Amino acid sequence: MLGFYLVIKAIVLGFVEGLTEFLPVSSTGHLIIFGHFLDFKGAFATSFEVMIQLGAVLAIVVLYRTKIFGAFKNLGKGKWGRSLAINVIVGVIPALILAVLFKDVIKSFFGSVVIVAVSLIIGAILLYVAEKYTKGKHVEHKKDNIDDLTAKDSLVVGLFQCLALVPGMSRSGSTISGGLFRGLSPRLAAEFSFFLAIPIMFGAFVFELKDLVIGSSIEVVALVVGFVVSFIVAYFVVKVFVDFLGKHSYVGFVIYRAIVGVLLLVLILSGIING
Repeated sequence: MLGFYLVIKAIVLGFVEGLTEFLPVSSTGHLIIFGHFLDFKGAFATSFEVMIQLGAVLAIVVLYRTKIFGAFKNLGKGKWGRSLAINVIVGVIPALILAVLFKDVIKSFFGSVVIVAVSLIIGAILLYVAEKYTKGKHVEHKKDNIDDLTAKDSLVVGLFQCLALVPGMSRSGSTISGGLFRGLSPRLAAEFSFFLAIPIMFGAFVFELKDLVIGSSIEVVALVVGFVVSFIVAYFVVKVFVDFLGKHSYVGFVIYRAIVGVLLLVLILSGIING
C-alpha cells in the first residue's frame, strides 16, 4: 500500500514538474509546496526531483531537435550554430559560477515555504515590470529571432537567471524577464530560456548523480513514472505556451504568482502550514 501511495505521489509531482518547469511560475517552488503537503521529503525526494527535471528538459530537446542538431552541424566560423552555442554558454556561466561557489547556502533555501512565498511575489513584480518596460518607449525594436541575439543579450539574461537559484523565483521567469528588458519579444525570451535550460538541467543532473538515493524497487518504479509523466506534460505545455505567447501577455502568470505567494504567507502566519 505504501508503494501504491508513492507511485501516486510520483504521478502528481511529475505532472507538477512538467506543467511548471518552463512556465514563469517556479517549478522548484511548486515542488516544495506539493512535497510539503504530500509529506514527500528526504534523500529519495531530492533524487526524484532531479530525475523528473531531466524528463522535462528532454521534452525541450525533442521539441527543438531540428534547431539543436542543426546548430551542431553549423559550428564553423561565422555560422549561426556557433553564435547560438556562444550565446548559450555566455548565458549559463553566471548561474554556474554562483551555484558552485554558494552551493551550501543555496541548498539551505530549499524546503522553506516562506522563501518560496516571498520569491513568488518578488518574481511576479519583476515579470510585470519587465513586460511593461517592453511595451513602453524604452524598447523600439523587439528581436524575434534567436539568431539575432548578441553576447550582451545572453549575458544579461544569464545574470537574471542567477535569481532562480532562490526557490520560488523561477528560472524561466527570471530569464524571460531579463530577455524582455533586452528587447526580446515574449516568444523569443521564452525560447531562449528553453535553450538555457538544457545545459543547466543536464549539468544539475550530472552534479547530483553521485548523491542519487534509490532504496527499493518501488522507488525505481516511482522514478520512472515521474520521469515519463514529467516528459509528456512538459512536451505539450511548451507547445501550448509558445503559441500562447504569440497572442497574450504574461499578466496571467503575474496574477497567479502573486495570489499563490500571498495565500502561502497567510497560511504560514495563521499556523496552518509550517514555514
